[in-house]
Amino acid sequence: MPKSLTIDPAEERQRSTIRAPEIPVNAYVSNPEAEAAAYSCKQLVNIYHDMCLIREFETALDRFKKEGLYRGVRYSHAGPAHLSIGQEAAAVGQCIHLEPTDFILGSHRSHGEILAKGLSAIRKLDEARLLKTMEDAMDGAALRVVETIDDFADERALASAWLLYGAYAEIFARETGFNRGMGGSMHTFFPPFGIMPNNAIVGGSADIALGMALFKRINRKPGIVIANIGDSSVASGPVWEAINFAAMDQYRTLWDAELGGAPPILFNFMNNFYGMGGQPQGETLGFGMLARIGLGVNAEAMHSERVDGYDPLAVADATRRVKTLLLEGRGPAMLDVITYRYSGHSPSDASSYRGRDEIELWREQDSIRGFGEYLCVNGHADATMLADIQESVINQVVKVAAAVDLDRSPRLDASGDAIGGLMFSDELIESLEAREPEVLQLLTESRLKITAGKHRYAFDERGEPHPKLKTLTYAEAIFEAMIHRFYADPTMIAFGEENRDWGGAFGAYRGLTEAIPYHRLFNSPISEAAIVGVAVGYALAGGRAVPELMYCDFIGRAGDEIFNQMAKWQAMSAKVLRMPLVLRVSVGMKYGAQH
Repeated sequence: MPKSLTIDPAEERQRSTIRAPEIPVNAYVSNPEAEAAAYSCKQLVNIYHDMCLIREFETALDRFKKEGLYRGVRYSHAGPAHLSIGQEAAAVGQCIHLEPTDFILGSHRSHGEILAKGLSAIRKLDEARLLKTMEDAMDGAALRVVETIDDFADERALASAWLLYGAYAEIFARETGFNRGMGGSMHTFFPPFGIMPNNAIVGGSADIALGMALFKRINRKPGIVIANIGDSSVASGPVWEAINFAAMDQYRTLWDAELGGAPPILFNFMNNFYGMGGQPQGETLGFGMLARIGLGVNAEAMHSERVDGYDPLAVADATRRVKTLLLEGRGPAMLDVITYRYSGHSPSDASSYRGRDEIELWREQDSIRGFGEYLCVNGHADATMLADIQESVINQVVKVAAAVDLDRSPRLDASGDAIGGLMFSDELIESLEAREPEVLQLLTESRLKITAGKHRYAFDERGEPHPKLKTLTYAEAIFEAMIHRFYADPTMIAFGEENRDWGGAFGAYRGLTEAIPYHRLFNSPISEAAIVGVAVGYALAGGRAVPELMYCDFIGRAGDEIFNQMAKWQAMSAKVLRMPLVLRVSVGMKYGAQH
């Protein structure tokens, strides 16, 4: 509703035609000569190594789950194990051009993405910083275990084993896991490597990832954010809400140009053609090709394209191009990365909904075998080198898995108030960053002083006005608290439906429009799930957020974000992450049954 954006009927009523941009499908053409110039031989071999390592990591997890035994190592895993065997090229290719400051968020099937991002970060961080990162994590508890596994050649070799160990220990609910065993298989993450929370709820990472991208844009932090979500999540309301929230025009029309445009968010659909057993393409949805959905979002169709996820270099190329446009503020972006999972939805899934011949068709084009052949044909490796890599990977996984025993890797002692201690931060932080807050003007007089001369009376027990007691409305109290914190904490933002020029549904923010710039106080779409989910991501990334839902009746439209995300992430992270978030909702204020 900003007065600066006039809606002109002469323009809006003109006859015209909407033309949609073309969407590339598997457009990457391999050029071995150009690829050899773009990547060193070592980098190309590392891609093969990382794909093999992810495959073996999950193969071991599958054996533990089904048989309780992997290559002589015994362990009965009672928890979940949603595997991504077959999807390795899509994960490794994505991370080739990512830096530790680039964030990825995933789903219940993200072991491969976690390892690929971690291995990429390990190669890009200097050894001194790597060592400090491992020493600082959990006061070095995991590092002390890993150091007993082997004689490592250098810090990078040590860090590679440490990454595998931290992931296994978290999956097996050990105190030495990345999140002390509180997250488990579906929620493992490690922020120093840019591995942010993974989500068990279908599409749950979409709006949270957007909140983190918003934090980067508003607070001028480096990097992009990628939401790795599945093809079936297209049907989830919060995913659509996040996509539309990410594409708002105001980033370019109303926000300061120096901020850099839209939040740097990539919605990366890991399209393995199945939900649990349903097929979105051809059965449960109607998009034909998932990449087409970008056409309904903005004029750029989200720069959407379908990418061959069985070719890691095709994925790397697409991610590199998308990263460039996102850093330029031209997002959001979407990739439909086709891949395939050989295993069922979970180990208990017998894949009765698909034919064995289909699985074999994909296995015949296995990405690890295919990329190995590429390396050999183009002189980057030979069969002996590939066999040596596979053997070294197996040896590493065996040694790391053996170290996740209860003697060296105990579970969290849950006696006493250990769990409660992880749920609450028990601290007051005046400001989350030490810099000057960005404001339009400083209000020298509070609303309390302005209204102090007005006669507002309290009432005594007889219902008569008491002339000596002045009262304060909730709206005034909220305004005072908000303006104080806006001036104290540069990271704080507030947003919701009609929060800015209108001043919020009850006028509590009236006057803030003149004091606070657009990027700190703005109107959101009517998307309750995204309002809360974006705030959750913003808070997890390190900022203070105050989202508003107009009425308590609308809480149901943000149920997952409130009950499964906002309420649980601090505890699931073992207090690695904080949740400096206040959700404002009016309760019991006029209207009828639905308001």
